[in-house]
Amino acid sequence: MYKVTVFFLLVFLVAGCQGSGDELNGQNQNTIETEEGELEELDSESEALEYKKIEVDERYVLHSHLIDEDQAFYTAFSINRNESEEIDSLEKQVINSLTDSDPSEQDILSSFTSLSLESRELTVQFNEEGSQLSTTTAQTALFYDSLIGISDLYGIKEIVFINPDGGTDIIVAEREVNKPLVVEEEREATRGYYTVYDEALEETLFLAGQALEEQVVNEEGELLSFSDTVYKMGIIDEEGAFYASAVVKGIDIVNATLVNGRASVQYTMDEDIVTEADRVVFENAIQLAALDFQASKVELVNDTLEEHVIYSLIEE
Repeated sequence: MYKVTVFFLLVFLVAGCQGSGDELNGQNQNTIETEEGELEELDSESEALEYKKIEVDERYVLHSHLIDEDQAFYTAFSINRNESEEIDSLEKQVINSLTDSDPSEQDILSSFTSLSLESRELTVQFNEEGSQLSTTTAQTALFYDSLIGISDLYGIKEIVFINPDGGTDIIVAEREVNKPLVVEEEREATRGYYTVYDEALEETLFLAGQALEEQVVNEEGELLSFSDTVYKMGIIDEEGAFYASAVVKGIDIVNATLVNGRASVQYTMDEDIVTEADRVVFENAIQLAALDFQASKVELVNDTLEEHVIYSLIEE
C-alpha cells in the first residue's frame, strides 16, 4: 500500500511540474514576444540615458539671404543661437530676424513699419503707403518669401497688415492685401533643407526642398513624414546641382521620429572624414527640417560621440 501511494504521489508531482513548466515557458515566450517589438527602442532609450546629455535652451535666431544662381533668385535661411543672448523675448527675436533679413531696396519693414507679436499673430503697422512700398517683380517675390518663410519657422500663424488709417486694406510690395495672411497657406508646403556655401558670408546657408523642386511628397501625393524627410535629405535629385546635402558622406542615419511635437534623430559618424563643421551643418539642417513640422524640440543622438543633444525649437 505504501509503494502504491508513493507511486501515485510521484505521478502527481511530475504532472504538476510539467504543467507549471509549460505555463512558465508560455509566460516567458509571451514576455519575449512582447519585448521583441520594443527591444530596439528600449535599447536606444537606455543608451541615450547613458550618453552625455546637453540641453540647448538658447533661442534660435533665423535670417534669410538672397542666393543668385544661374539667373534665378532663391531665398536661403541661416540658423544660429549665438545672437540669442542679447534677445530677451520672442517678439524681439522675430522682429530682428524680419527687419535684418528684409530684401527690399528701401528696407520696408524697418523704415515704414512697427511690428508687434501677440500669441501667434504678427501685426505689421505701416506709417506710409503708396510708392514708398513699391518693389520690382523680383523684390516682391523675395520680400514675401522672407516674410512668410521666417514667420513660419518661428511658428507664427497669421500676419496682419494695418494701413496708416487703421484699416486692413493696403498695397505692399506690389500686392494688395485686405485680410490676414495665413502663413500655412502662403508658404508652399516644403520638406527638407539643402546646403549652399556663401563665400561672402563665409557661412553655409540652407535652401528649402520645395524651392529646389526636390521631393517633398510621397507616391500617394502626401507630404513626406519627418522620418522620410530626414532620409530624403541625404539624396540630391538633380545631377550637378549647385547645392548639396547636409548629410555628408560618413554620417549615417540610424532612426528618425516625430512624436507629440518632439523630433528625434539618431545617427553615427565616421570621425576620420566627418569634421566638426560638417556635424554642425547637419544638426542645423535637422533643426530647420523639424521646424517645418512645428516641433517644440529636436533631439540629436550621436552614437559615435555618445552625446544626446536636445535643442529647444518653437516655444509652446
